[in-house]
Amino acid sequence: FCFLPHPLHPRLPLSHLRHSSAEIRKHFSGTSHGSLPHHRHSHSASGSFCFNIPQSYEAVEPVDLDEFLMSQLRSGDAELMQELGEFPDDDLEVELVERECRTIRPSVPEEGVELDPHVRDCVQSYTQPWLVVSRRTQGYGWIAYSERTDANRLLQRQMFEFDVQPDKQEQLVKLCDDTTRTTLTCSDFNLRALQPDRRVENLLRFSSPEELDRFNLEARNSNRYGELFGLYPPIDEEDAVAIRPIPDCPKEHFGQRILVRCQTIKFDIEIEPLFATMALYDLKEKKKISENFHFDINSDQMKGFLRVHTPHTDASTLARSAVFSISYPSPDIYLVIKIEKVLQQGEIGDCAEPYMVLKESIYFGKEKLEKLRNQAEGFCQRLGRYRMPFAFATVNIMSAINSTLERDTSDTDSKGTMEKKGLPRRNSDRFSVMEDNYILSGFKPAVPMCTFIKQEGERLSDEDLFKFLAEIKRSSNQRRVKIIPGYLKLEVSLVPETVPGCLSPELIPVKPVSEKNPRAVKEVLEFPSSEVYVPHNIYRNLLYVYPLRLNLTNRLTSARNITVKIQFMSGEDPSCAMPVIFGKSSGPEFLQEVYTPVTYHNRSPDFYDEIKIRLPARLTEKHHLLLTFYHISCQQKQNQTGSVESLIGYSWLPMLNNDRLQTGQQCLPIILDKLPGNYSLHSPEKLPAQVPPVKWMENHKGLFNLELQAVSSVQTQDSHLERFFTLCHALEGKTTFPIRLGDEKISENMFEHELKLSIISLSSSGLEPLVLFLHQVLDKLFRLIMQPMVIAGQTANLAQIAFESVVSVVNSLHNSQELAKDHQGRNCLLATYLYFVFRLPDTQHEIHTTGGLMAHPESRYSTLTRATANTVGFMLLQSRIRSTSNPDIPAPQSPEDTEVANILGKTGKTTNMLTAETSRNLLMCFLWIIKNADQNLVQRWTVDMPLSQLSRLLELLTICISCFEYRGKQSSDKVSTQALQKSQQAKVRLEEALLGGIGARGQMMKRVGGNDRTLGQRENLRWRKDLTQWRQTNDRQDKSKAELDQEAIISGNLATETNLIVLDLLEMIVQAVPLADCKDNVVGGVLKVLLHSLTCNQSTTFLSHCFSTLRALIVKFGDLLFEEEAEQCADLCQKVLHYCSSCVDGNRSQACATLYLIMRYSYNSASVRHHITQHLYSVLHGKTDLDARLAMSRDASYVAIYIIYYCSLLLTIVHLQGGLYEAVNEVYKVIVPILEAHRDFRRLASTHDKLQRAFENIIQKGHKRMFGTYFRVGFYGSKFGDLDEQEFIYKEPGITHLPEISHRLENFYSQCFGDGVLEMIKDSTPVDRKKLNPNKAYVQITFVEPYFDDYEMKDRLTNFEKNFNLRRFMYTTPFTKSGRPRGELNEQYKRKTILTTMHAFPYIKTRINVIQKEEFDLTPIEVAIEDMQKKTRELAEATHREKPDAVMLQMVLQGSVTATVNQGPLEVAQVFLNEIPADPKLFRHHNKLRLCFKEFILRCGEAIEKNKQLITPDQKEYQQEMKKNYNKLRENLRPMLERKIPELYKPIIKPRIENRDSFKRNSLQNVSRGYQGKDVAVCQETSSVS
Repeated sequence: FCFLPHPLHPRLPLSHLRHSSAEIRKHFSGTSHGSLPHHRHSHSASGSFCFNIPQSYEAVEPVDLDEFLMSQLRSGDAELMQELGEFPDDDLEVELVERECRTIRPSVPEEGVELDPHVRDCVQSYTQPWLVVSRRTQGYGWIAYSERTDANRLLQRQMFEFDVQPDKQEQLVKLCDDTTRTTLTCSDFNLRALQPDRRVENLLRFSSPEELDRFNLEARNSNRYGELFGLYPPIDEEDAVAIRPIPDCPKEHFGQRILVRCQTIKFDIEIEPLFATMALYDLKEKKKISENFHFDINSDQMKGFLRVHTPHTDASTLARSAVFSISYPSPDIYLVIKIEKVLQQGEIGDCAEPYMVLKESIYFGKEKLEKLRNQAEGFCQRLGRYRMPFAFATVNIMSAINSTLERDTSDTDSKGTMEKKGLPRRNSDRFSVMEDNYILSGFKPAVPMCTFIKQEGERLSDEDLFKFLAEIKRSSNQRRVKIIPGYLKLEVSLVPETVPGCLSPELIPVKPVSEKNPRAVKEVLEFPSSEVYVPHNIYRNLLYVYPLRLNLTNRLTSARNITVKIQFMSGEDPSCAMPVIFGKSSGPEFLQEVYTPVTYHNRSPDFYDEIKIRLPARLTEKHHLLLTFYHISCQQKQNQTGSVESLIGYSWLPMLNNDRLQTGQQCLPIILDKLPGNYSLHSPEKLPAQVPPVKWMENHKGLFNLELQAVSSVQTQDSHLERFFTLCHALEGKTTFPIRLGDEKISENMFEHELKLSIISLSSSGLEPLVLFLHQVLDKLFRLIMQPMVIAGQTANLAQIAFESVVSVVNSLHNSQELAKDHQGRNCLLATYLYFVFRLPDTQHEIHTTGGLMAHPESRYSTLTRATANTVGFMLLQSRIRSTSNPDIPAPQSPEDTEVANILGKTGKTTNMLTAETSRNLLMCFLWIIKNADQNLVQRWTVDMPLSQLSRLLELLTICISCFEYRGKQSSDKVSTQALQKSQQAKVRLEEALLGGIGARGQMMKRVGGNDRTLGQRENLRWRKDLTQWRQTNDRQDKSKAELDQEAIISGNLATETNLIVLDLLEMIVQAVPLADCKDNVVGGVLKVLLHSLTCNQSTTFLSHCFSTLRALIVKFGDLLFEEEAEQCADLCQKVLHYCSSCVDGNRSQACATLYLIMRYSYNSASVRHHITQHLYSVLHGKTDLDARLAMSRDASYVAIYIIYYCSLLLTIVHLQGGLYEAVNEVYKVIVPILEAHRDFRRLASTHDKLQRAFENIIQKGHKRMFGTYFRVGFYGSKFGDLDEQEFIYKEPGITHLPEISHRLENFYSQCFGDGVLEMIKDSTPVDRKKLNPNKAYVQITFVEPYFDDYEMKDRLTNFEKNFNLRRFMYTTPFTKSGRPRGELNEQYKRKTILTTMHAFPYIKTRINVIQKEEFDLTPIEVAIEDMQKKTRELAEATHREKPDAVMLQMVLQGSVTATVNQGPLEVAQVFLNEIPADPKLFRHHNKLRLCFKEFILRCGEAIEKNKQLITPDQKEYQQEMKKNYNKLRENLRPMLERKIPELYKPIIKPRIENRDSFKRNSLQNVSRGYQGKDVAVCQETSSVS
């Protein structure tokens, strides 16, 4: 809006209005009727709208509220006075609100245990309901807006395309401009994965227009918000008594939560069970920031190896997915996956060797693998309870997310992919900024693939791990590590709102519980990298034990395979081992004992294990950790039948030290003998002398290092807090003196003194433990303040010192820079405590003594009575009526108000222009009346209204739509202009007060008679900071993100509700006005309002109802609209087509349904078809006007337009198909002649610019583009109908693997046919229909590659040409004559199958029928020729790359000449080249294989020399070893390569001179056919040697 400033005073006192308000209204209604200019700048191309308020509006005389109230005041009716005063009979409402529990049951201690007083109070604090005290009168005034938080939080968030579209546009920009990021493009805009939009139901299912109107009315009235003013913003803060938003309810802290699913752990061979552990590590902080998550993906066969050691398996231990929480995200967080295996004889390298050299391939039979499996099974049965480290893998979490971190829009620095935003340190998001940190915004699921690195036995500690991670971050060239062939596939995504089957860290099911019992998902407890300031909210009592190091190097012992058995004991008897240790994967939930992994032949092993223990709620001096050290015999000796464990010694650690839980690092000695009696009462270091004496290892020296870390909401782990709680509970309970407190003993006489000292020392406790137990601390202090305490028979004066301690605690919390404050500057922790937790103790009747507590169950909350309310209500109303400018000071009314007189005197000189604030308020009142008035009354009003006044009403509705338009999330619904003005005025008044009017400089200038014209600007320059570097900021910027989000939700619902009220009135106008009158432009006016609403930012809810109303108008008045309202029809087509391309699914569906009805009811209207064609072009090309081009030539231009239209679609498809830039030139070859004929040089310039960019993309990204991957899919079974025995070629994204498409199709057709019907055929052999079950459906999927003949390869030189216009595909099937798929080299055949499709890829579809199939078989020697040619090509490509990659070259070279794989090429040569074949038909193949080996040896030599140039000095030994292996291989092959077949080397017949030209023109293939291939071999050998 554009309004002139209001001439009235911004705040008129009620006395002024009461005295002459009616006179003022009459005066304004009778004087000049100025117009109200309204300017609406639309975001669309339709321009701007300008409406003028007509001058003929009639003012309605309202009731004079002031006079009415005064008349009622004189009546003296007390009950009426109370109602008018809006003062209830009971102002306070006390309510017990049940806690919201995430889990199906609250976390509480075990039953049947007598709890300590502190633990009891903590559990009660975590389980009791919230006590909420509220004022009922808060809902009656303007201030209710700030107190309606709970109701408004129930509002449904309206979806606006205005909020959604920028993200989509960014995705499209990424799609078109950054084609190198294939993964991101496929995940962001995968056309094949898009689901069709939901159709609009019951579009044509109505018998009459009246029934359609009734359907629309019922739809609009559903889920409507009842209180319109409940959504309207309040008055300015200055006019409000207080604004106290309800703080967030206390809840358990979670950081940014991500869900990690382990999909695959795959090695080249599967011979034994493997176990995985996953955890997060922060490299920057060098800290482990999560507990371990144990999982495995072992098959049932592998699990069967361990059945002897696994009594049962709980469902919770089968989890393969985990929910991690990250409070402080950073790019240095790594997910580390450690792999363990069952202990066996040998170093880690020896155990990993089979994985590194063996493959389940044609080169090795099953005998070797079967032998390894048998050995593994033997080790599992004998040593199944012991583990050993094997391998590990790392994933950078931020890299896995793949650049899906986005900056917050409020951050001015938009570089990078991280968003720096304040994290309120575990407080709610609605609190203010505390420190810079990274926030994860919504990212799409990422599927990182990582390889396995062999674990080194001497580098097992966390320090070694952090060094390795630092090397990864510092350089991509890692130090030499040994890779174990295989891969780990994870899926990383944000946690959805509900995760079925989720378990808390205490293994309690989280709501909602799935009925289908899916595989469990575990929440992994976070160890935040920095302090987190959120009070404890649930009972949690966990202990983590970390064995670190054992040093036995100085002891002459044979113990080398060392493990530590850890038990949590409640006594010294072996039966006292408690089942409180959390189990690992595929086993029991809780264990009594656990063994650490074994490092083979290491006397001083490092440990990396984590033992998670559920601590008992009541710890006693008998609770301790028992540590038993064993040597494990890996090799079973002859006639050995005893245990594999050889005892080394014992150690232990009491859980309590001076009644405090022991945590931190410990170094324990080891006892060699049997444990002495009552050993658990003492620590190993302070064990008293025993008889006989105890034998210690290495003279009682500490040998075993371990660390304990507690995560507990009952153990304070702070000496000040623990002392305070202990003394408070001693005062409340029945305690006998003296009291033991650590090493001290406190007598009853000293008790009060020690209690006071503990209260004073609370301020010395750490900030984090104080915040964690803030609720308990404040409860105790308030109880000490409000209740008398009797100590040693005398009343103790603790109230004052407790109150001072409360002040100190509150002050420290309030002033702490680490803690958040809300918008009003209140400390969020204290506000939450006061609103939800604080309870008044029984101050009147409870008396605490040192012997106990007496309580009286009387009410502690007093409220106002009705009699009090009557008196207060009378006084309140009287003060309202009698107050003047200051409403708090009553004063007699003056006979004449000078301010009102001045206003009346100025009315002749001013116009009645209303301020934006006043206009908005008036429009809101108008809409409220329309919403709540009787509908029949409103209809009669519109029927009786003259058409001119009806037109003005439609204009007013248009203004309403613009006035309450949704402004988006970045600008909240309302920022009061008066608040801004008043803040500036307050600042000026403050300046004047501080500077004393015009300031010292001004006084001096006056004294000297100076006349400075700039004095008014510079007199208060010291405080007028808007003239220096300071700028007035918007008060909205001080609000938290949660408050801004809540305001955006309210603003969206307000815009939706006001527009729906307008829509209701428009429907009533159309239904009430007679049809004859409707033709007089009423329908056009209604349509104009609706079209204007479509230009504004509207919610999906309103748009669905708006399109329904538009469809009803089309059904009822189609002929009138399409023939007489041509201009409106054009706008309608444009708006509808615009929403057809909306990024919101619901908007597209509604717009498409409306477009369908437009075409259905305007079938014979040429103008409608013209408008649709025109605006369809506009939507596709982003243009708004084609009239100039259409005017050139009607017919020819239409043809050109349609050609350009379809070409534009082709260009769009070309870009979306993954950057087929070469095809852009072919498409523009069609467009350029048309543009040249029309002399459209501007479009020609743009076209050539796009061609230039396309060619530059080809140069820059030619080899980086990833084209499609293809699969053959065959369908078999009558369940498929006409698809039975049909084969298709599927095109998938370039990185799609066979398991991915197989899993997708299996899920899809399983949903179609049901469970147990579909079977996937795993191999590619021909399907025998006779062996198929007729009641099942079968799908066979095979990976295929594009196939080209030799002559085609001459023309397909580039990567694009090899992936474009593809119709023939090939796959191979290995087989042997005996029927087995694989056999020995001389038995191995290969069948090549070539498939031809109906159309060529890329195609409009991603699936094309196979119309032809060809097959031919390769003999074993031909298979060997293909394999050697492939190896040779790989060597040549790695050697002759423009930018040589040393790692890639060494990998290829190592697979060719290294001794471990030498038998591959060497065995091929020995099988096929050792002897000349007896069959002459094989001469050519024998000779071709010989030549392949010669070229292979030549390429190996080149690669060796190239590697010599690339290696670093520390790799010289590696190069020498490689050279040695190469020479050995060449010498072994030399006799076979020098043996030639004489028949193939006869003299070549020279061609005649006249045929020399024809000889040159003939291809080598034709010559070989003419000479039967004899001289070709010689030519090939000569060329290869040269």
